[in-house]
Amino acid sequence: MNTGADRLRPAWTALPPSLRAQIVRAIGGDFVTDRPAHGGFSASYAGVVTTTAGHAFVKACGADWHADSLHFLREEMRTLVQLPSSVAPRLLAAFDDAAGTALVIEAIDGHHPGRPWTVEDLHAVAESLRTLSTTAAPSEMPRAEDRMIPGFTRWAEIAADPRLLDALPHDLPARMPQLLRIEEHLGDALHGDVIVHDDVRADNILIRGARAHLLDWPHARRGAAWVDLPCLLPSIEASGGPTCEEAWAVFEDHDAPSQTELLPVISAFASFLWYQQAQPEIPQLPGLRAFQRAQAVPALRWLATLL
Repeated sequence: MNTGADRLRPAWTALPPSLRAQIVRAIGGDFVTDRPAHGGFSASYAGVVTTTAGHAFVKACGADWHADSLHFLREEMRTLVQLPSSVAPRLLAAFDDAAGTALVIEAIDGHHPGRPWTVEDLHAVAESLRTLSTTAAPSEMPRAEDRMIPGFTRWAEIAADPRLLDALPHDLPARMPQLLRIEEHLGDALHGDVIVHDDVRADNILIRGARAHLLDWPHARRGAAWVDLPCLLPSIEASGGPTCEEAWAVFEDHDAPSQTELLPVISAFASFLWYQQAQPEIPQLPGLRAFQRAQAVPALRWLATLL
């Protein structure tokens, strides 16, 4: 499974000169080089920028670039200033003006998990999710149920679309009444007061030593403990790692609840993936629908075993 879009991100030199100058001043010294990061699902620049004074991870977007990418940079900017360093990398500087938007973030040296997934990497990620699930969210952070509903409640739309309904595997069309009942409880399952990342996947994780650092924070929410887990495991299985059930057992060693306790979230994420993978491609984000489709396969299989 491809972990990111099927294209290169914009180059450092594509950014407006004034925005590049602000970034370099924030790091200090004179520009030396940049090491671009590729993949992911954003049309913004991303990479490690090195100067004669140091280096930092930079995410930046020209003011006239992809509107959603600008929006997510601004959301991440607001989020990172609220989060402790035990949870997220430090925001060193941020800019949002007529030239564009940029984040200058602490650079973390490490490896992305999943090449292939190892038991050690799973334990490292599990411990980071345990930390999230025991860290109180800032009171001003949006609630998970307000931001993830209705986006994650797609069973009614799937039931009304013969194309999506008839193609569902594992006898799920016959279980639609049960899926609709489970969907009614999603708000309660999401409600809580700890930090939810809401986009944990291999390319948003860097493992250094025994710690898994969670990156890319525009979707952070205030919600229930372990909400991120059901949304992570289908991507692990889709990329050749252990099945969702096998991986869950590792996370239970780090105090994750039982699968049945988070069944509304498991079901909701499966509905989201199945609905989204059938939507039209987004020109600026090629590969997104295939990425969602690859995860939908294990998510639906997993869900069917729990019903």
